[in-house]
Amino acid sequence: MAPALLGLVPFGFVAGVAAIGSGLTPAQGVALSVLSFSGIAQLVACQLIAVHSPVIVTVAAAAVVSLRFLMYSAAIAAQLAHLDWRWRALLSYLMTDQSYAASARRYSEPGANEHKHWHFLGSAMMLYVPWQASVIAGVVAGAAVPATWSLDFAVVLTFIALLVPAVRTRADLGAAIVALPAVLFWRNARPFKASAASTSTMTSAMPCRKTASSAA
Repeated sequence: MAPALLGLVPFGFVAGVAAIGSGLTPAQGVALSVLSFSGIAQLVACQLIAVHSPVIVTVAAAAVVSLRFLMYSAAIAAQLAHLDWRWRALLSYLMTDQSYAASARRYSEPGANEHKHWHFLGSAMMLYVPWQASVIAGVVAGAAVPATWSLDFAVVLTFIALLVPAVRTRADLGAAIVALPAVLFWRNARPFKASAASTSTMTSAMPCRKTASSAA
């Protein structure tokens, strides 16, 4: 999980700064992070709060950019089916792009899945604690951070650290290449670009993965 932390820590700092910049109090900024635990959703919410959007619009936008978690959950639902509802509720709350990627790789390895949820929990907690600490640091720093620092790069860095370890085969590489035009097309579709890009990326990459599976 160390590569993911390289982007996650500054990303969390950016989320904390954005919360204060949107007009939230420090307590509200930290509460937003604890309740949502989603960097993209937090940034979208802060952008809409800053322009005084209605609550229902803010909540709906945050929900839309989080739709990718439905796909993540469906992808590993069978592996978690033996757990009771409390375990599933905890893991669903802690699920992030990074913890899903790590857990999906773990579940793809040979062996019984009976105890692999502990790996999921460990991976998620390794992200949860640094994230919340980074958000708190950003909240404390608040408006003192100059705009010239351009910390937005942290968001991109986070997903690069997530993508690179996941590209293991030629099929993975082909899927990434095929998906690139979809990402570029949706790059300016704010605030829904995260959901739109992820959905269209999976759709465009699917034929490549199916071709590779058929060949195997």
